[in-house]
Amino acid sequence: MKQTYSLKTIVAIAALVFSTSAANAQCASFQKKKCMPKIQPFTLNGEVNTSVLSSGQKTSLNLTFYSGQDYRIVVCGQPQLGDLTFKVMDTNKKVVFDSQKNDYPDFWDFKVKNTQQFIVEVQVPESESTSSVLPSGCVSILVGFKKG
Repeated sequence: MKQTYSLKTIVAIAALVFSTSAANAQCASFQKKKCMPKIQPFTLNGEVNTSVLSSGQKTSLNLTFYSGQDYRIVVCGQPQLGDLTFKVMDTNKKVVFDSQKNDYPDFWDFKVKNTQQFIVEVQVPESESTSSVLPSGCVSILVGFKKG
């Protein structure tokens, strides 16, 4: 059976693909200009973890850290999102670091004694705006390392 699509449907799909591509390009540019410098003097682990989030949303990422290395986790978001908070938890969800309890830094430096997995959870604050349109923007989680 041959399926046909209306011009309206094709335009809507094209617009969605274009807006997603534009958002990805915008996030890549933001991440490179604003977030990457914060990883210094550590070396980026090669992974770029960027999402577009809206007011009140959260994202999490499971990461493995190897024994004997110093690490820096950088959490970076576009200004319209407000002050992001992040937690680093072990696999049992025990909080190892909470930015809210440490004056809201945008990075955390630490050393790993034993190879282990952590969950990095980033929260965008609820918007105080009365507008029906919630602010959204790019959020990046970067990991840097240096041998200790």
